[in-house]
Amino acid sequence: MRPDSDRSHLPLALALLCALCIVYASLYPFIRWEMPLAGTPYWLFGHAHFYRADFIVNFFAYLPFGLFVGLGSRRYRLLWAAAAGALLSLAMESCQWLMPPRCADLYDLLANTFGAAVGGAIAWGLAALLSLRAALYRWRRLFLPGLLGDFGLALLVFWLAAQANSSIPLFSIAFDPTVLAAVWPDNTVPFADARWSMLAEIIIGAFQISGIGLFAALLVRDRRHAVLTAVLIILAAFVLKNIAIWLTLSDAVRAHYLGRTATGVAMVLGFLLLYGFFTLSRPKAVTVCSVILLSSLLAPLLLPDLLSARMPSSLFNDRYAHLLHFDGLTRTILLMWPLAAGIWLFFLAGRPRWGESPDVF
Repeated sequence: MRPDSDRSHLPLALALLCALCIVYASLYPFIRWEMPLAGTPYWLFGHAHFYRADFIVNFFAYLPFGLFVGLGSRRYRLLWAAAAGALLSLAMESCQWLMPPRCADLYDLLANTFGAAVGGAIAWGLAALLSLRAALYRWRRLFLPGLLGDFGLALLVFWLAAQANSSIPLFSIAFDPTVLAAVWPDNTVPFADARWSMLAEIIIGAFQISGIGLFAALLVRDRRHAVLTAVLIILAAFVLKNIAIWLTLSDAVRAHYLGRTATGVAMVLGFLLLYGFFTLSRPKAVTVCSVILLSSLLAPLLLPDLLSARMPSSLFNDRYAHLLHFDGLTRTILLMWPLAAGIWLFFLAGRPRWGESPDVF
């Protein structure tokens, strides 16, 4: 058994970020809180309604949370995962009970708990595979040690997961009016000038690619692995995005997204910028990465309707509202991620004796 000092907190960091996402998705838009009418029974003892689609969505929403809680536990992985999922779900359903647009339901609690328990069971099975555990430890030691490395990896994983939103162009959070014109009600779209939107998308995308690649490179211990790490994370996002497009978007919209000129131009410019940044010393690379990522916070200023507009359900094969909630969640993650990454880079720059050797990332 490995000593406690060598244990990674990455699973618990991922579990915390999962919990924050669940809270956001469960309570958004955080308005219309009202006390129940006098005599109204507590939701747990009220009439429950079973909807298969809701049950499946709630199950899979809590499965990653249970998986990471289980992986972060030393013993009783399934029990800890199920208990954490049940408590979090109970809190979220109780809050939804005070929000008239939402509906608290016993079947939601059961689905969430079951999903977290299954995630804990998967964690227990993975922990029992000694060869897999050894491989994961070797993989983890390629990156920065301690809490700083754990939370940096967790941020990178969540950025990658946000790319699973097929309605957002790759490495960008800009809308494409040429797509929305065919599906938006009354043919009115948030951005009247398609050329300006595409130019903003290319600029944001190129900065995202170079910033994300440099962020991933700064996570590794040895500079020799920096280029490969950056390329792999960008290619992983590209593959994940295209899989999501094939699975969720309607045929007409899918063809447009797969053949986007803006995405190709942004990737070329992003890789050229990234190639130049790899020549920098580590202190300079941290500074440049911070500036690039934080500059993406200007996107709402370039596209002021970005925060309020939402993708119409007609973009998707499935019209369920869960996709629209997921769209809002991932869009918020991509907007807030540069700020979280900037804070992480601040702590990276402040490490004792950091940057003494400019040839080592």
